[in-house]
Amino acid sequence: MNKTDLEHRLLRGSELFFENHPIYKISLGEMVDFGYSKAQSIIGILCMDDEKTKTLLPENITPSTYLAVAFNLYREQKHMETGILPENAEDTPLCISIPIFLELLFRKQVIFQLDSGFIIGNEPDDSFILGSHNYGSFREIIRERFCLTDSEDWNEENPADARTKSLLDRRKKLREKISKLKSNIGCDENEGLTMADLISIFAEAEHLPLQDVYNKYDIYQFNNQFNRLKIMDDYHVNIQALLAGAKSEELHMQHWLTKIKQP
Repeated sequence: MNKTDLEHRLLRGSELFFENHPIYKISLGEMVDFGYSKAQSIIGILCMDDEKTKTLLPENITPSTYLAVAFNLYREQKHMETGILPENAEDTPLCISIPIFLELLFRKQVIFQLDSGFIIGNEPDDSFILGSHNYGSFREIIRERFCLTDSEDWNEENPADARTKSLLDRRKKLREKISKLKSNIGCDENEGLTMADLISIFAEAEHLPLQDVYNKYDIYQFNNQFNRLKIMDDYHVNIQALLAGAKSEELHMQHWLTKIKQP
């Protein structure tokens, strides 16, 4: 699929196809119901670079994200069979949570078996295997779906800040410039924003019920629309800065019709 078609499908929320099998969008609301922190952690694991799994696998095994995930799930399965539970009783073992997360993506039953892989679907004529032979293609689709194509790292402590830091920093500096030009008072209103904050800001700016944002948008759609909102807001902030006496060469005048640059 070419880049233009892919962008349209992601913006529309259409399914992306993995070996002729659809991978569906997961709305923000579905992520919240699943457990937002848990979901972001699983996405980070599934999208890891192979090279980052060196410390997770024996030295004689070539680094592989799929193998690292598979071995960890198998180890957890064995621990559960012998009655060994996670130290934190509230933590759902990955051998349970990852298959459930994959069920959200494929909308089919998912079972993990070490010798086979992830068995997607329970009908003989409509099931397939996600394993080491095709994991790379699956990972690329997930990276596209969750806006991780340009950055392999997922900040588990505060992913919202990691993805929007450059945009937020620039707006913060511009607002500080306006404030200082007017009253020499700084502004730090954008520090410490979480994903929940960003959703609330977007809903307020677009005059949308919060429930609509959670139900209708997935990560890609929200990221795109929030960035567009930021461009529009930054454009107006720049105009205000000029009116307040800032020099035009100190500002980056980007009109809201400008193409969005991925963070």
